[in-house]
Amino acid sequence: MLSFEQAGRVLDAEMERLPQGIFEDLNGGVNLLPEERPSGDGRYTLGLYHHDAMGRWVEIFYGSFLRAFPDASDRALAEELRKTLRHELTHHVESRAGDHTLEHWDAEQTARWLEGEPLRADSVLFVDEDGSLSCKADALLRAEAPRYGLRLRSGWCSLAEATEALLRDYDAVLCMTLDQAETLAARCPALDERIGCLGERDILPDRHGTERTLRREIAYLAEELSMEDEES
Repeated sequence: MLSFEQAGRVLDAEMERLPQGIFEDLNGGVNLLPEERPSGDGRYTLGLYHHDAMGRWVEIFYGSFLRAFPDASDRALAEELRKTLRHELTHHVESRAGDHTLEHWDAEQTARWLEGEPLRADSVLFVDEDGSLSCKADALLRAEAPRYGLRLRSGWCSLAEATEALLRDYDAVLCMTLDQAETLAARCPALDERIGCLGERDILPDRHGTERTLRREIAYLAEELSMEDEES
């Protein structure tokens, strides 16, 4: 597990890689804090962006990462740290521009998580960065559908191919990572209600256990969709 000092170095290295214009007006900087921050809904807050009379700054909670990802490798935890940093800096960039797309997305995702809102869809589109995982997800769902008595249409594409016209043709659009879902939601804000993530955590290629995770999440999805059929 990455130590607090190592986590700080990961964030420092990531900030050096990013365009420095992103940090304009971020007078309080990026602060890595040792404590955990329970969010009150069973999860942990990984980072926060602040904007008030004192200025603008970002907080990253090291303790929350230890709680949220107890079995993560150093490499996986470092990627989660970088992802959280980029997420909070996006809040900063949008705040300076008067754009609250990501803020609304965060609120909607939290509300859906709390409500446990079931997915209701007759068609599902899987999306990931290059199509390598979305095509596997599509094939797995097609294989699982007969087992659950499902009659639905599914498809897949890469993030670059996910146009608004294509998204409109599906009831649900499931990405492999939160970053991908946020990208699509920002690109197609009118369709953000149908955009989400396949799993509670990011599913990434070339990771140990990715195939197993993908199969598990598709089984959960098929079961959820079949429950909706039973209710209707």
